[in-house]
Amino acid sequence: MERALGWTLDIGGIPLALEGPAFWVEPFARAWERWGGATPVWRVGLEPDAGLPPSSASLFAARPRFADGHVLLRAPGFAGEIVPQKGWACLRAHPGAGLEDIACFVRTVFALCAFEQGAILFHAAGVVHREVAWAFFGNSGSGKTTLVSLSRGKVVLSDDLLLLRRGQDGWMAWTTPFSRYRGDRLFAPLRALLRLMKAPEDRLERMSPGTALGELVANSPVVNADPVRLPALFARWEEIRARVPVCALLFRKTDAFWGVIDAKFG
Repeated sequence: MERALGWTLDIGGIPLALEGPAFWVEPFARAWERWGGATPVWRVGLEPDAGLPPSSASLFAARPRFADGHVLLRAPGFAGEIVPQKGWACLRAHPGAGLEDIACFVRTVFALCAFEQGAILFHAAGVVHREVAWAFFGNSGSGKTTLVSLSRGKVVLSDDLLLLRRGQDGWMAWTTPFSRYRGDRLFAPLRALLRLMKAPEDRLERMSPGTALGELVANSPVVNADPVRLPALFARWEEIRARVPVCALLFRKTDAFWGVIDAKFG
């Protein structure tokens, strides 16, 4: 029998205990070592189930279903359930399931846990420039990876998923293990939220409050699919917008956009 193992993932002070067979948990404990934590607030059980069919598609393609306070994530070879009120989640999966599918479930659980703790998992790249974090957001293809590659020599908190959480002096951007990063820094004060748009010139444009709010909510994975949590998600983004500027960044495939940012924000 495969031995069970427990390991705690802690992102920005929000810890989840991963509990399951060593062949699933140990790779995460090694790869995500810098996010090792202690006392968890939620528990995530990972259970091999040979009675399930082998998976025929990535769990990433599945969409969570919200019902009666539970969150269900189902696909061939997978049966996941999350109960936020109890701080508990469980994924039954065929023993042949890949680590990328297990990580997808962990991301889903973390998005909900973070929201319950007053934070937001944000679909954005985060780059540290002049000791503060700039969050560049937009749908896939908007240029997050391109912008990160153009930001040579800078600390990259994430090229795809950031954690935003209140700090003592304002909102902070935290690196996560769910995307690529560069450097040893785990967090920085959040200076601005910039909606990426590829263009033949570099400039910043104002976004109307309604457009900005809609774009921010659209880039809040998992939580934005829950009708019950949606009003609170809008309210949380309104709270962040009151403290952090939001605008559109039009940019070319050069690093000249940093000069535009400096000219605007100092």
